[in-house]
Amino acid sequence: MRHICIAPTALLLCAVAFAQQPARIAIATDPLPSAVNMLINPGFEQGVGEDGAPVGWHINTASPEDFIFEPTDARAGEASWRLNATSPAMSGYLQQNVAVEDDVRYRAWTWLRLRGGRYMMLLRGLVEPPDAAAYRFDERTDIVSTKNHWLAPLYLNPEHLQGPPADEWIFMPMTITAPAGLGSVQVWMGSYFTASEMHFDDTFFGPANCTVTLTIESDSPIRDVRLRDLTLGPPIFRDKAAGGVTSYERAIPDMLIADAYQVTVVTDAGEQTQLVLANQ
Repeated sequence: MRHICIAPTALLLCAVAFAQQPARIAIATDPLPSAVNMLINPGFEQGVGEDGAPVGWHINTASPEDFIFEPTDARAGEASWRLNATSPAMSGYLQQNVAVEDDVRYRAWTWLRLRGGRYMMLLRGLVEPPDAAAYRFDERTDIVSTKNHWLAPLYLNPEHLQGPPADEWIFMPMTITAPAGLGSVQVWMGSYFTASEMHFDDTFFGPANCTVTLTIESDSPIRDVRLRDLTLGPPIFRDKAAGGVTSYERAIPDMLIADAYQVTVVTDAGEQTQLVLANQ
């Protein structure tokens, strides 16, 4: 499962057709992600356990000598978690197990600062249906950066290397529906068989649905509003009959919960798209 990653500092993603002041956009979710987060220590603020992992988490790798796991500076709060893989020979992850209910949709994400390598989040488990053979559940999302390539900068121009900005936090969500008989999910996030450096913060696993309240203030009459989750796909909400108002508010039920959304506003002055952090 591939996802779009969008850097939170790039708040204005496309130019407007005419000179105009950016719309003032706010998003609130009900419930708040913090109220339904099922992870222990999702923000890595509770210190380090005896095994060297953040409290509530475990380190999962067959080659611990190739990995450094340690706290570092935070996106929010006091700490985030750093994973550094010195060899591409093995993968390594932080892991936590979470109980789930049959046929319920769940959301998972982390805020990621990827300095190089291949990040992967996996949601895994064993499904044991009542009337069928057991099978493995495995859903994943990933993103790759070559910005730490060993040939750079002497033989590779840094401008030609791919990946998100190395110092920016990007939002990496994914969504699953728990099949009957799954019972629990292993949440893994880490480096997949690359020499890597990556930082995690404000991680989430919990129920996927929420009500999104979208508020827009514009100097120009609003004609069209589109709300996107930060994954590949069409808008999860669109209002093509916004009525030409300059103050717009809409409560939208059954939306995917998130820390951030992409909002496109079309006014008489043009079109603009912004990344909007929720519950600010």
